[in-house]
Amino acid sequence: MMTMEQLKKESVKMKVEVWTDIMCPYCYIGKLHYEKALKQFEHADEIELEWKAFQLNPDLPDKGKGYPVREYLTNYAGYSEESIDNMFANLRKMADNAGVPFNLTKSFASNTRDAHRLIKLAATKGLDSVVLGKLGKAYFEEAKDYSDWDLLVSIGTAAGLEEEEIRRMLESDDYLYEIKQDMQEAANLGFDTVPTFLMDERQAIIGSEPVDLFVKVLNKAYDALKNRTEKEKVLEVSKGKSCNADGTCEI
Repeated sequence: MMTMEQLKKESVKMKVEVWTDIMCPYCYIGKLHYEKALKQFEHADEIELEWKAFQLNPDLPDKGKGYPVREYLTNYAGYSEESIDNMFANLRKMADNAGVPFNLTKSFASNTRDAHRLIKLAATKGLDSVVLGKLGKAYFEEAKDYSDWDLLVSIGTAAGLEEEEIRRMLESDDYLYEIKQDMQEAANLGFDTVPTFLMDERQAIIGSEPVDLFVKVLNKAYDALKNRTEKEKVLEVSKGKSCNADGTCEI
């Protein structure tokens, strides 16, 4: 017969917090890898997932006025043409391995504020993962400007939100404070790159690591949660390719 302490551990869900930004291509690949790993994780129904906002470049233009990605990388992020070609080649391989189209070369770099606000709105109805996936697809696969309000409305309604509530949110200041909170929390934890997957506040994956590593870390975090006796938090980090707080991405 289980003790009260054992029963408590059995009922506790494992918290997974993910800091992400739509303009980060590694975030989209990382989300795909995480979701594939979940299908191989026996305790997926015991996870409490929360998507956290992170803005790599909050000074970019919004409302569908973004810069072509190559122009942004060259003129604003300071990449050489060779570096851009190398990054695109690497991302194309990652996209092929993930089984998704790669169209980032024709996409746009824009302000992600309103896209994050749409995700926050969707979270109130349990639709945040769906909306985030559609935003990433629009950027990475379909070369669309994710800051365009009509696109945001289209994505939100396709996920199950009402057009009126989306437009009302976009015209307001809703969720701006929550976005700042998410970014401050990342800073407090010492994270300045995305994607960052924090599992049970003790295991972290930074970047778009392979699916098998996600499975390994999920299992490690879960086993540690269920067998923990001490309260001290010791963070272990696995790091792959990611985008930094200054708006630049690893090649």
